[in-house]
Amino acid sequence: MKKTILILAALMLGLSLSAQTQQGYVKTKGRMVDGQLVPGQGLKGATVSIKGRTAVLVNGDDGAFSFPVAEAQFRLDSVKKKGYQLVDMEACPRSYKYSANPLYIVMETPEQQLQDKLAAERKIRRNLQKQLQEKEDEIEALKEQQKISDEEYRAALQKLYQDQESNEQLISDMAKRYSELDYDQLDEFYRQVSYCIENGELVKADSLLKTRGDITAQVGSILQRGQIIQQEKEQIQKAEAVQQADIEEAARRCYSYYEAFKAQHLNDTAGYYLELRAMVDTTNVEWQMDAGDFIREYIVDYDKALEYYQLGLRQSLIQYGLEHSKTAGFLNAIGWVSKEQGDYDKALEYYYKALNIKMSIFGENSAEVAWSYNNIGGVYCKRADYDKALEFHKKALAIREAVLGKKHSDVAASYSWLSSIFYWKSEYDKALEYSNKALAIRKDVFGENSLNVAVDYNNIGAVYYSLADYDKALEFYNKSLKIYELFYGDRHPEVAKEYDNIGKVFGNQGNYTKALEYQNRALAIRRAFLGENHPDVALGYNNTGLMYSRLKDYDKALEYYNKALNIWESVYGENNLHAATSYGNIGDVYLQLGNDEKALEYVNKALSIEEAILGENHLDVALTCNNIGSIYDKQSNSDKALEYYNKALTVFETTLGENHPNLAVCYNNIGYVYDNQGNSDKALEYYNKALTIWKAALGESHPNVAVICNNIGFLYNDLGNDEKALEYWNKAVTVWKTVLGESHSDVAKCYDNIGAVYHKQENYDKALEYYEKVLIIRKSILPEGHPDTMKTQQKISEIQAKLKEQENEQKTEE
Repeated sequence: MKKTILILAALMLGLSLSAQTQQGYVKTKGRMVDGQLVPGQGLKGATVSIKGRTAVLVNGDDGAFSFPVAEAQFRLDSVKKKGYQLVDMEACPRSYKYSANPLYIVMETPEQQLQDKLAAERKIRRNLQKQLQEKEDEIEALKEQQKISDEEYRAALQKLYQDQESNEQLISDMAKRYSELDYDQLDEFYRQVSYCIENGELVKADSLLKTRGDITAQVGSILQRGQIIQQEKEQIQKAEAVQQADIEEAARRCYSYYEAFKAQHLNDTAGYYLELRAMVDTTNVEWQMDAGDFIREYIVDYDKALEYYQLGLRQSLIQYGLEHSKTAGFLNAIGWVSKEQGDYDKALEYYYKALNIKMSIFGENSAEVAWSYNNIGGVYCKRADYDKALEFHKKALAIREAVLGKKHSDVAASYSWLSSIFYWKSEYDKALEYSNKALAIRKDVFGENSLNVAVDYNNIGAVYYSLADYDKALEFYNKSLKIYELFYGDRHPEVAKEYDNIGKVFGNQGNYTKALEYQNRALAIRRAFLGENHPDVALGYNNTGLMYSRLKDYDKALEYYNKALNIWESVYGENNLHAATSYGNIGDVYLQLGNDEKALEYVNKALSIEEAILGENHLDVALTCNNIGSIYDKQSNSDKALEYYNKALTVFETTLGENHPNLAVCYNNIGYVYDNQGNSDKALEYYNKALTIWKAALGESHPNVAVICNNIGFLYNDLGNDEKALEYWNKAVTVWKTVLGESHSDVAKCYDNIGAVYHKQENYDKALEYYEKVLIIRKSILPEGHPDTMKTQQKISEIQAKLKEQENEQKTEE
């Protein structure tokens, strides 16, 4: 049969970094006129500059402004308004503590401020002069009444005039205070007291103050209360010390319980004790991070993990401020969760915030900044924006090489990421180059049998898997597996990952029984280690479902795909990219079952989710369009098939360039449509485009090259050109035998095609030779009594009958 290539695409609470908002007003002074308050006026158009922030423009007529405050303190650098000056000239620059009460900034014109100061001086000087005159009159009266001697009289006057000289400083200080006083900020009682003092009505001021009771008694009461509070503080301090010791002991017990249950892979219970520890002291940011990390990684409850990260972020801002590595750590964690939830804009927002903090703390060329570039590059990889991803990972690499040297493990991490990007771009030579660079460094730094080396072996295996060099892929996957088993034993998720990879290799080799064996091992480990509702368990169900689909056990395939879908929806919600993968796979099963309507329903569900999350120009969207095109192609709806294949082709060309293997997928499929329409010239044109790309990108001996040769063979067969048909089918079977081995279903199908040509030519000996090869393969890989095996047996019987007939005819002639 001809082949189209169907590609299966495998509560965030808002938290501003401003922990609070400082309110304030820029205004003129409130004044007392004839004992009545005349309020100050707001100064619209003033600008308020805070250290580290863009200047705030006052837009309100009442002079109101506000700005976010990330830390407990902030510095007021300047306040400007044309024609005005600060009344308190020392207000800027000055540090202030955040307060729920407004910050009042008082300004006046220089002329008004000078006038207010002179007026205050006149009042105070006049009052003091009046007091001097009264004192002189008292002294004169005592002398006239002969109550003091001449000597005492002169001494009293001399002291009075000396006191008058020292009053000049008092006049200056009081004039400054009252010229700066904003009566708006006083309550009515102290407005009246201050007004009386300013105007020299001291008896009235004294009378007002006495209405509040005996000040001496009040101070005595305050001192007594202070002693009681101090005693209570000492008792509280003792209680706090006991409480802190109790918290630390309880935390140690919680952590011990956590470790014990984690060792048993009882993750829900282990997580409970980490949460209990975090609850004991919500101000301990490390405990919030630990709880969030465990819940995110092992329980995969992203909403709950976010609660701990956001609580930790708030505490970190309070305790350490914005520009601190712990704050950056929580921003990174929130970015990571956002990335996993498919909210790439939110992920980038938080990763960039973390990057800015790290730049401020460590400088632009630091290892910490390199890790932020690494994280940001990872998001662009998820978006399939590989050029942007390369830009950020190369930035990270440049910093690491300059700061850490070219043989550091962080440099190896950059090489590993670059390898992954080139792998996704299908630039396999470069992918291998960078993986081998990473491997060389890690072997040197960590030794031959380290977990980091296992990662590189795995990555190299993945490249060989994509190149269809399955022997090499198995070699490197098994190297990785041995290291993971050495460190973790045979019951760990990393071991399961390698079982999964090895299973996929066997699946592509057509050994579905062996593939299923490995993938069931992987699934069993993940279920035991991670619990039933972990995304990695869903991945196991998905991959096992794929093997059942290849074995044509579609009921089992649907069962496993639906199990994967249920887990992914429970973890990520209904509209997530993982669910889209399940919908696409379920659609493929219905396609194989001949239920095109159901197939379209599910694949369109996948497309809707992907377009909503990723936009119309993402690779995953193109892959799904390709799959929808295949369904319409099967329905012989050529127009719709071409529409979707061309949609996919446009995205691939825009995103990946003109020579990427994914373009060859579309060229093959478009060629297939033209082939079915009988447009042989167009079909051959597109088949040859695909063949050229795949040979260049994947080499002469890749299964995809065999697919195209197989399709071209069918085209020539339909045209009645047996010679060309046999030429291309023999090319296809040579590739499949090389890559997949002698006993693969695709080899059997190709032999079947060749046998059919000889059968049509009545070359029964050659036909029988090829049909018998088909039978041997199918008996070895398919269950007893499989329909394909029975069909082949029937063909052989027909050929044998023909040969018998020919033999009988020959005998008769003789």
